[in-house]
Amino acid sequence: MRGDEGRRAGQILRRRLLIAISLTITALTLIFAFALAIQANAHHSPPWVDWATYSDAFGRLVQGGSVYDPRQLSGPYHLLEMSTGGAFGYEYPPASLILFAPFASQPIGLVAWLALNVGLLVSGVYAVLRRELGDDAVLYLGLAILPVGLWIGFIEGVTSGNITVGVTGILAWAWALDRERVAPATVAVLGVAKVFPAILVCWTTPSRLVRSVAAAGLLAGAWALITLPIVGPGTWVDFFRAMGNTQPNCDSYGASTTCVLQPFVGIGLAKLAAIALAGSLGVGAVFVRSNLVAFSMVAVAWVVPTYNLSYYSMLPLFVIWVVVFAIGMRRLRSVEIGPRAAGATGPIDSVRGPIG
Repeated sequence: MRGDEGRRAGQILRRRLLIAISLTITALTLIFAFALAIQANAHHSPPWVDWATYSDAFGRLVQGGSVYDPRQLSGPYHLLEMSTGGAFGYEYPPASLILFAPFASQPIGLVAWLALNVGLLVSGVYAVLRRELGDDAVLYLGLAILPVGLWIGFIEGVTSGNITVGVTGILAWAWALDRERVAPATVAVLGVAKVFPAILVCWTTPSRLVRSVAAAGLLAGAWALITLPIVGPGTWVDFFRAMGNTQPNCDSYGASTTCVLQPFVGIGLAKLAAIALAGSLGVGAVFVRSNLVAFSMVAVAWVVPTYNLSYYSMLPLFVIWVVVFAIGMRRLRSVEIGPRAAGATGPIDSVRGPIG
């Protein structure tokens, strides 16, 4: 009896030690990333450049000015050339600025924005682990976060305050919730905020696809109508004109689908082909039975239409790594635990695995 109690006490102590190590790795990874971001922004004007872009656009909207740079409306342009005080031209739907309003001030809004985006990503990674590993998820959080947090894409995303960090976390949450439980409201917000991530609507089954698309479309349309008196119909016209005029900066981001296709079909068809490819991947994912394959197709479709394929724009692909890592750890633990006690039950035994 005393031997059993001693072993149990030792197991509890070892578990607590592993949890402490995992959380320490997670914390140190995030501290390291933020330290690099703060150091980089000390020499950049304006600091947190993408957040500054969103904030400047919101300020112009409030003051009755043009949300989009006049050069975005006058003809073809490269987004990186739309620098006004160091901030790039705005490239998202005008209704997205109303969502951004609580985060437009400095320093409170900036801090809240960074906390929201990083919090969504970290919590999304934990949610993936939780789905696959149950109560043992925290033991693996540090190992899952470490390669993501140290990757240049995450560091650049935090340094610029880019929204991609947060929406990548939403993608991770989508896996954790399963393919039939992502709320249409979430897809609508993604579409309003950043357009292309709305492909998440395809993380569903054939029987629910039409219903999900219709619900998300209605919600996004309703938000656009509700905010129309604030942004004005002219701003929407400017948005579509600016998006039609934008050109990929292939000298700096030559790996994007649009840049690869441009020499063969021209810029206009290349942009349309990238969107069509993303749509094909998304619709195809709906009919794939394997959850892992379908989810990977949606994540790739999320990235494919991006004109300027920066490091942080590829962050959604790292969610695939987290999912594969979590599934691998679950299966490895099943092999280790299974022969030991065929009839035993515990946190790991209650976790439902995905198809594929």
